[in-house]
Amino acid sequence: MDATTILADLRAALKGELGQGYSTISSFIERQGRLLADQAAFIAEQRATGSLRDNDPLFEHFLEGLRTNAINLTHHVAMLTALTIEKAWNAVANVLWGGIRTILSASGVPAALLPATPPHV
Repeated sequence: MDATTILADLRAALKGELGQGYSTISSFIERQGRLLADQAAFIAEQRATGSLRDNDPLFEHFLEGLRTNAINLTHHVAMLTALTIEKAWNAVANVLWGGIRTILSASGVPAALLPATPPHV
């Protein structure tokens, strides 16, 4: 095991984790973004020519709902991003630790003396 092998393993691990993580985030954002856009367009249309035209309290109620939904979307995106970062960290740490274990084992350090997982930071 050498630096080139470790780097190749690192790339593969990150690609595997972040590919799926990004897909999860992007499809969620696309789906929720469309709903928010539809909600905003509906509110604007109703305020301009519909039932919200002369109804300030109901208009404010709909705007507050839109605000709440937008905040919820950003919170979910932040949580999904944090999970993706956690997966990326785990992928990097496990590959590097695996490389260290392989090199140390090959140089005679007993495997029983090496933790199976990387030390926590």
